[in-house]
Amino acid sequence: EFTGAARGTAYHRVMECLEYGKTDTSQNLKEQIEELVQNQKLSEVEAKCVRVSDIRGFVECDLGQRMKAAALKGRLFREQPFVISRSAAEIDESWDESERVLVQGIIDAYFLEDEEIVLVDYKTDYVRYGMEQTLVDRYRVQLEQYARALEQLTGMKVREQIIYSFALDKHIPVPVCGQKK
Repeated sequence: EFTGAARGTAYHRVMECLEYGKTDTSQNLKEQIEELVQNQKLSEVEAKCVRVSDIRGFVECDLGQRMKAAALKGRLFREQPFVISRSAAEIDESWDESERVLVQGIIDAYFLEDEEIVLVDYKTDYVRYGMEQTLVDRYRVQLEQYARALEQLTGMKVREQIIYSFALDKHIPVPVCGQKK
């Protein structure tokens, strides 16, 4: 069975390529996954580890509907690479603040609503219900770096940071740095 990082990669590929205009039924989603295999964007083994019901759950939730609306307006952006420079002390307080560190990453998705950014990070980590804070604690710094990069690159404010957990089938808001819960 495909697990761990490999499973996460498969889910991320599906979400990267998801055509929101063709998500009305589970059959539509299954066909999209089959098309990814035919186009060699997903292996057969990877495709088998992606549960269509997980993707359907995402598409039907409030966040999925918001992303669909943004996609249909051309306001959804996926797999955005970035490289930004930070003071080393911002990464680790024990490091020399005069030193610079390059931070690079790939943002799963973000979309524009009311001329502000909503940042989305997909997670396939196994967590139990009631342990949402575990994901928030584990990925808060990563999301803060993504938000800072987006604000620097776009000149726009990140209004929301959201983790979508496929294991929990729900979205989890992550407080934006400087905002209260």
